[in-house]
Amino acid sequence: MLTTLISDCDGVLVDSEVVAFEVLVREAQAIFPQMDVNLHLTSAFGQKTEELVRQLAVKANALIPEGFLLHLRQVTDATIEAQAKAVADVSILVALPELKAVASNSGMARVRAAAKLVGLLNRGDVQIFSADQVENPKPAPDLYHLVAQSLAVPPQSCLVIEDSLSGVVAAQKAGMQVIGFTGGAHIPAGHDDALRQAGVLDVFQHMKDLPLMLKKLTRW
Repeated sequence: MLTTLISDCDGVLVDSEVVAFEVLVREAQAIFPQMDVNLHLTSAFGQKTEELVRQLAVKANALIPEGFLLHLRQVTDATIEAQAKAVADVSILVALPELKAVASNSGMARVRAAAKLVGLLNRGDVQIFSADQVENPKPAPDLYHLVAQSLAVPPQSCLVIEDSLSGVVAAQKAGMQVIGFTGGAHIPAGHDDALRQAGVLDVFQHMKDLPLMLKKLTRW
């Protein structure tokens, strides 16, 4: 039986993916002027920023400047905190008593800032998890294994809300069920079909539709 709800952060709690991508393109273009970053970086959706920068460095046949990754994280976190907005009607998700954890590929500082923005830090029963805590980020299952272990719940009792394919894969590899959210500004056309093909139980675009979906899928 599904009893524990887990949510991704970027693109589910806060509409931050577009902001983060714009920062990445701007900062990467500054260190790789010999290439058009936009041609090689169509999306950062669901991927670790550090790995994307490493891929760009290989394509540019260049080294990543010392300290750049830390600089990029700091600039991205500050920009998101200043510009990102909560997903519409996210208070519906935040209020669900079954929500027990947030699990994100982003750094802990950014995830906690997002949780504060949407009011999750006011709840004492929701734990925050970041890829900073595990060796391998999504799509590896490490983060979701950590969540289940920390909550002391079996993976098969967990239902995860994800917007990215890498997040879906991570949760599934950890033995969890997944529903897809497509309400973020960064979501491309046809992404709902891609999520369904990946094996999610269902897809929703508006937070107001979440409670009814949960009633249909679970017994809580």
